Amino acid sequence: MRQPKQIKATEFLSSALLGVGFICFQSTVYCAGPKDAPLAMRLLVESDNGRTLDIRLSESVRISLLENATSGYRWAIDRYDEQIIEALSTEARYPANSIGVGGEVAFIFKGKKVGTGEIALKHWRHWEGDSSVTRRFHVWLLVRP
Repeated sequence: MRQPKQIKATEFLSSALLGVGFICFQSTVYCAGPKDAPLAMRLLVESDNGRTLDIRLSESVRISLLENATSGYRWAIDRYDEQIIEALSTEARYPANSIGVGGEVAFIFKGKKVGTGEIALKHWRHWEGDSSVTRRFHVWLLVRP
């Protein structure tokens, strides 16, 4: 019997995105369209912690972080500069019917005003307060016209 080929998740995602008209390149998803079309979304992961990122006005940033909600520890927004950045949504994704298995949470922000703003996230048990914080994630967005 032939063994199925194993591929990395990034290869699968890139292939899937290419199939629907997107190209994945250096943590950025570009929309197929006119040459001057704005970027669809910038993608950040935990290894981007501490990074400063240039984005254009109205460009979106998706921060995807691993978590296991069954442990009680969840990622949450600690703070962000509401004058410069707009928080659009939070999306949690966990495998169906998999008790105790981790998943990921994504926070989506958008450049709202030209300037520099910080996004700070924390991994914690909200009912235990800040003494329960186990990890922090910070990025700075330089929003350009």
